[in-house]
Amino acid sequence: MTRRLQAMFEALGARRIIVLTAAFLAISVILFTGLFTSQVSLRVGQTASRDIYAPRREVNQPLYEALRTQAKQSVKPVYVTDPTAVSAMQQKITRIFTAVTQLEAALPKGASANAMQAAWTEQVSVTLPQADVVAILKLTSSDLGNLQRLAISVSSQVLGQANYQPGQLTAERDALALGVESLGLSQAAETYFLTAVERASATPNMIVSAGETAVAVQQAVSKVPQPIIDQGQLIVTRGQKVTGSDIALLRQFGLLHGQSNWPAAAGAVMMALGALAALLLYVYRFFRQGLGDERHLQLLLAVFVGELLLARLMLLVSPNLIPLAAVTVLLAMLFDARVGIGMAVLLLLLVQAAFGINPQSAVVLAAQAFVGGIAVQRLSDRSQLLRAALYIALAGLAVNGVLLLTGAPYAPAPGFWGDMGWLVVNSGLSIALPLAAAPLFENSFGVLTSLRLLELSAPDQLLLRRLLLEAPGTYYHSLIVSNLAGAGCDAIGAQSLLARVGAFYHDIGKLRRPYFFIDNQTDMENPHDKLSPMLSTLVITAHVKDGLEMAKEYRLPRELWQFIGEHHGTTLVQYFFQKAVDQHPDTPPKEEDFRYEGPKPQTRETAVLMLADTCEAAVRAMRGRTTQSVEATVRRLVQERLADGQLDESDLTLRDLDLIVKAFVRVLGAVHHTRVEYPEGLEELLRRQQR
Repeated sequence: MTRRLQAMFEALGARRIIVLTAAFLAISVILFTGLFTSQVSLRVGQTASRDIYAPRREVNQPLYEALRTQAKQSVKPVYVTDPTAVSAMQQKITRIFTAVTQLEAALPKGASANAMQAAWTEQVSVTLPQADVVAILKLTSSDLGNLQRLAISVSSQVLGQANYQPGQLTAERDALALGVESLGLSQAAETYFLTAVERASATPNMIVSAGETAVAVQQAVSKVPQPIIDQGQLIVTRGQKVTGSDIALLRQFGLLHGQSNWPAAAGAVMMALGALAALLLYVYRFFRQGLGDERHLQLLLAVFVGELLLARLMLLVSPNLIPLAAVTVLLAMLFDARVGIGMAVLLLLLVQAAFGINPQSAVVLAAQAFVGGIAVQRLSDRSQLLRAALYIALAGLAVNGVLLLTGAPYAPAPGFWGDMGWLVVNSGLSIALPLAAAPLFENSFGVLTSLRLLELSAPDQLLLRRLLLEAPGTYYHSLIVSNLAGAGCDAIGAQSLLARVGAFYHDIGKLRRPYFFIDNQTDMENPHDKLSPMLSTLVITAHVKDGLEMAKEYRLPRELWQFIGEHHGTTLVQYFFQKAVDQHPDTPPKEEDFRYEGPKPQTRETAVLMLADTCEAAVRAMRGRTTQSVEATVRRLVQERLADGQLDESDLTLRDLDLIVKAFVRVLGAVHHTRVEYPEGLEELLRRQQR
């Protein structure tokens, strides 16, 4: 990731960083308008002088905390069985019997009843009448041991049959007393003694589980719904006395006078930085030329900031009025649908985070943006924009209708028809804004749109008219090459419209000296017969340089310059090179003197044009054409260009080349098909019948 970021910043450069800084400041200012609003000076008990509305969508924290506290207090402690209760009770019983045994051994023989009672009260923690004390102290060690075992047995039985919490000791003591009574002892003193021992030793066998109680509290708290305050919701009413909870709510939104609200400011700055970083990473991954061309980067940032500002303004009316699809439509027209959809998703996340639009509107806007980008991805005419507007409207209405009716299955929800109306307006804006902005962006940032390409392909364009009149052979050659290039690009998923229009203009340099090219030589002497091979090569290769000069003179888009400058790459002018070799076999010429200056094709589209240009000329010169011979020739020429390294910089794969060959063969077979020979006289008869 560090290397990728470093490479990205190196690609940006100083001027681009300045542009990014300006965009960051603009985004921050727009976000500040969503995170800040006018502050008020109020204290508890004062009367509000105006209505105060929430500047953004947030959780009502004071109310939420109160509900959470209430939920915590409502949870009762969770009790679990105490595994040590039985042993603890038995230890208590053992200590009592041990004290009795020790007392009995310590008393002198013939001690009076009063002395026994006094010693018992001091050393034994069980209260008994004097007569029972005397009776117990006269028992033998064996009798006391039996009583101890009975006491332990009763305690184990009682604690094993029921659960007793600390607050239920009375019930436990009663159960222990019943257990002693069920023994049926013959001596009342022993029964009374055991009952007193059990009551004194009673131990609850249930204890509070801190862990499970904490889990229960957490579950209760987690079930508390978050009270949401929507953006624009009234939080303090004019004329009402302000309470402590009102003050807490105003403080939460940063609306109290004197609050710096630095967290909101820091959040806005971090949002702006994060949005720009995400945008740059996305563009670097899917549209790297957007970083390489400073104008493209400026355009992307202008669209991003403009849409964010537009969203902020539209939120004053309705979130359903935000024309998010305008971003995908515009960028699909200018560049690619992937760029538009990616930017739309990023903008939607930013608007949702900063301005708090409801999730329902966010889903609807996302659906419209996706449909808008797909609808104009292959823009071929202006009527397609009208269909795109219809698709965007239908997508918004359908998704919004489903979401609203899901919440109100038997009747439209409140605001249903109003939301639908705003979505219809939204779909119109999503097409009208890109249509109005596209020419501005084309002129300001030098971007070539599909609509502009369609205009350039019209036969009434000045350069195309000149080709038709001054170099008709080149004109018709360009038409066939255009069809070949378009078919080849369609086969591999490249930009076919760009390739078609590029093919129209790739040979405009031949207008400088049209009759030096065989396409335009009809019933005339070939001027190359009087020139040396080297001079002929200079004349032939000069049409590339001449074409670039004419492209600049006639202000053709830069994207078309590539087709003019790269359609021959650095290929060898084979005919004149071989002619020079034949003329000077002893001192053969250098190959580099007979090659075009280049560069080699840099894109898939210009590479397809090179192949189309080569194949069309070769197949046109063939005699006795058949499908098999055409395919063999096309494959041979493509293989030669590949072996010569002309396709090394174009990103074409071997699979692409196979698809291109098949597309070329299909088109060339239709263009140069074999014509049926009619019997003598029949052709003239058919011609007369067609008049």
